[in-house]
Amino acid sequence: MRATPKSWNHLPAPADRADLAFQALFTDAEAEQLFLGLVPEQMEDKWFVYYEDGWLRFHRSWTGAFIYALRLDGSPAGVRVVESWVNRDPSQYKATDTEYDRKLVRFIIDAFLLRKPNVAFPMPSGPASAPGVVQHSYVGRGYPESPSNSSGKAGDA
Repeated sequence: MRATPKSWNHLPAPADRADLAFQALFTDAEAEQLFLGLVPEQMEDKWFVYYEDGWLRFHRSWTGAFIYALRLDGSPAGVRVVESWVNRDPSQYKATDTEYDRKLVRFIIDAFLLRKPNVAFPMPSGPASAPGVVQHSYVGRGYPESPSNSSGKAGDA
């Protein structure tokens, strides 16, 4: 089922945002998977993602904060990201490392929307923490169910 704005409570785009400079090219088949989005199934699921009006929109599921946006457009080779931004309103999102934000968006796309197996979670720079705790904080319980994983889930932390 395709995620829509009505699938989950969420906030509008913040006024304070920065260019994410996220670049990616997706096949038409991958784009169809992106367009389906992601609706949280339980409390540990941290992201709500939906596609509307040319934009793939990433919201934190608990707060509804609109964190990332990617504008997608067709190209001869598939679908590419032509514009992107990240929330920089400190009352909604305290992170400020744009390079890490790009890595996290890529992880969310690959692991949750495209359901690629064995995608490595990108650890943020800074003081070392237990990887499982950090991953749970950023993305939740792990990967969604995937037919390519015999246990139904991979990467649970």
